[in-house]
Amino acid sequence: MSFDPAAALVAYHAVLDAQDVDGVAKCLAVEARYVSPAIGDVIGRDAILASIRAYFAASPDHQAFDDEVRATGPRSAESRWRLRAVNKTTGAVTERRGIEKVTFDDAGLITLIAVEDLP
Repeated sequence: MSFDPAAALVAYHAVLDAQDVDGVAKCLAVEARYVSPAIGDVIGRDAILASIRAYFAASPDHQAFDDEVRATGPRSAESRWRLRAVNKTTGAVTERRGIEKVTFDDAGLITLIAVEDLP
């Protein structure tokens, strides 16, 4: 059976959308890197998980949707996404959309998540 990076990205988004941080941990390589205009350049699974926990604590109503997910290579995929979240302390509403490019290692774990916001 061959690896399907688009299916792996959909599975990662499912655990992320469920706010299942332990599930997210199982998707990430130890040395994973997450690059996003919203959070900067975060290196390492533990640092990424800490960032995710903080985000969900601040915005527990986070809702994200994939408009398209496709494989871009044998170990890479991308999604076109949109999200909406409200900060529970400040009431600030965040609405974003963009492209997420994800790379996987030979074990099917995420090594790079690169997010680009779209206008």
